[in-house]
Amino acid sequence: MPNLIIENAAVQTIDTANPKAEAVVVEGNKIVFVGSHADAQSFKDANSQVIDGAGRTLMPGIHDSHFHLLYGSMGINDLRLEEVKSLEQLSDVLRQRAAEQPDTEWILGGGLAYEVVSDTESLTRHHLDEILPNRPIMVRSLDMHTAWCNTLALERAGILDGRELPAPNEILMGADGTATGQLNEDKAMALVDAIIPEPTETERLDLLRRGLAECASYGITSVTNMWGDANQFYLYHELEKRGELTCRVAVPYHFKPEMPLENIVNEAIPLRKQYASDKLFGGSVKLFIDGVIESYTSLMIEPYATRPNFLGDTLYSQERFSEIVTEADKLGFQIFTHAIGDGSVRWTLNGYEQAQKQNGRRDSRHRIEHVELLHNDDLPRFKELGVIAAMQPLHSSRPEIDYFVNWMNCVGEDRYHAGFRWRDLTDLGVPIPLGSDWPVVTMDPFLGMDWAVNRQAWGPDLRRQAFTLAETLAGYTTVAAYGEFTENKKGQLKPGMLADLVLLSQDITQIETEEIKNLKADLTVADGEIVYQKE
Repeated sequence: MPNLIIENAAVQTIDTANPKAEAVVVEGNKIVFVGSHADAQSFKDANSQVIDGAGRTLMPGIHDSHFHLLYGSMGINDLRLEEVKSLEQLSDVLRQRAAEQPDTEWILGGGLAYEVVSDTESLTRHHLDEILPNRPIMVRSLDMHTAWCNTLALERAGILDGRELPAPNEILMGADGTATGQLNEDKAMALVDAIIPEPTETERLDLLRRGLAECASYGITSVTNMWGDANQFYLYHELEKRGELTCRVAVPYHFKPEMPLENIVNEAIPLRKQYASDKLFGGSVKLFIDGVIESYTSLMIEPYATRPNFLGDTLYSQERFSEIVTEADKLGFQIFTHAIGDGSVRWTLNGYEQAQKQNGRRDSRHRIEHVELLHNDDLPRFKELGVIAAMQPLHSSRPEIDYFVNWMNCVGEDRYHAGFRWRDLTDLGVPIPLGSDWPVVTMDPFLGMDWAVNRQAWGPDLRRQAFTLAETLAGYTTVAAYGEFTENKKGQLKPGMLADLVLLSQDITQIETEEIKNLKADLTVADGEIVYQKE
């Protein structure tokens, strides 16, 4: 295989021992040289593939540390509703899709804002019935923790009259004793998902290829896939066998509340043993301890500002959660926990602390995903317990963006200081891997970088919680790799590392920070192969 030489570039190595260079040489799937343009010339021969970096940033391939590859790929054909800001716009989009696809029975979409009707009124089945009464509709919220259905969809699922579900899962009921159309959390939405026709395996693989192609177009060469099971591993492995897995995928085993502890031994351990390549691997366990603030399914230490007597809920008792965490930790698993409310974050830290006391301290790198609210009393516990705080910049509320009005109303101004405490955690030395949570928001990492660097304080007396550019780049590369125990293989450009690289459209260090959002990937190299090149 001829070597690949990218020269005349502004190389950001993310290697503190050699932070900048002009050229990188790749042989096979490894980096063999990082240094000057002049010294790289000795690697050239008649078969070398040489790419002129033209002064653009060359950096390690982008690692999205919180991603839903299969889930997002399966929804590629669904409507994307992020830009829908009113009921009128939603009506136009749904009716247009119905006209364009008259033979497709279900109308499906995702990314819808909670405030699509108004700040105080929620979307209901009656709104959707007025738009399309004769086609079943299911549209999900921007965070995927809520969905709205029309009457036909609810009737087909047999839940128009409701059904008892464990909290915080809920079929929201109206004053007339029937479902409003709003479904909160996984078990509620699954009742409708169960009657939507599933794609075949061939269709799933084709959709995954499209998802991977989109990743490559953004310079993404690694993802930490935020929950998985044997079926997901199987699909990714099928692509790996065919040489079509163009992105490295770490897959935590999804432990659900109803599962017995024995599942860790009977299912998670065999998956960890079976899948252990550089491209596809397990070795971690994922739990959800709560939902999201916008649907009141996160646990708070103090009541919601918009529900003064309500603290929210969790999927586990503190005792049950700690029991699961302690068992998984004893078996050597890294643990990822979705925790958004400050109460849920506290419970998660309590569980990790109990595991550490019972099993002894080790380099576990247990993580909390999201950490949208963090009480002052729990801030130092991250460092004390060695816990990683995985964050997604585009989830952070920005007062100038009406997209987050509902979140900010639920939290209340007196708790703004506790929201998305990137700077506070970073200053304590807590690792913060960065990601998108695709398809909750776009996978475009440059929008995430923009949000991370340019975030402003939410009020005159509040701290600006933004990252520096260097911290942001590390969050998408070497810190993200550290967050899954792969920092000795990837996340930096230096000899011996896996050859995952992205060449940007400009030199990121020479543009105004406001221009970061306009950056593109011009070239993506994954495992030594060019998987995307701008035409």
